[in-house]
Amino acid sequence: LLTGGYAERGREWFTTATCAGCHRIGERGGVIGPDLTKIGAIRSGGDLLESILYPSSSFAQGYEPYSLRRRDGEELSGSLVAQGPEGVSLRDGTGLIHRTRHDDIAALDRQQLSAMPEGLEQLLTREQFRDLLAYLQSLK
Repeated sequence: LLTGGYAERGREWFTTATCAGCHRIGERGGVIGPDLTKIGAIRSGGDLLESILYPSSSFAQGYEPYSLRRRDGEELSGSLVAQGPEGVSLRDGTGLIHRTRHDDIAALDRQQLSAMPEGLEQLLTREQFRDLLAYLQSLK
C-alpha cells in the first residue's frame, strides 16, 4: 500500500473518504484533526498507514481526546485547546470551542478513543487507498 500509488488521484480520495472534513491541507479542510499540510515531511508512510488503520494508537500533540463534565451536568468532549488559570477550553467535533471555568468543572478525563473512527479506509478500494497514502506522503 505504501508504493505504487498516484498522489494526484489521492488528492481526490482525501475528500471522498471524508478526511477533509476534519483535517486541513493548506487553506482547505477542517480543524478538528491535525493539519496535514506537511505530514509527508514529518511522518513515515508506515506511520501514516498506522494512523489511518488504528487512529487510537497514538495522538498528535494537541489532539488528545478529553471528556469534561460540568457541575450542572452538561457533558462535553473534544480536544484540549487550552488549560490555564482561567479554566479549560475544548474544541468539539464541529470545531466549536467551549470554555469552562475551573470552578464549573466536575470532571476532566483524557479518553482512550480517537475522534477519528476506525474503518475509514473501507470507504476506498485498495487502489484508491494506495493513492491516498501516496498523496499524504507527497505533502512536504
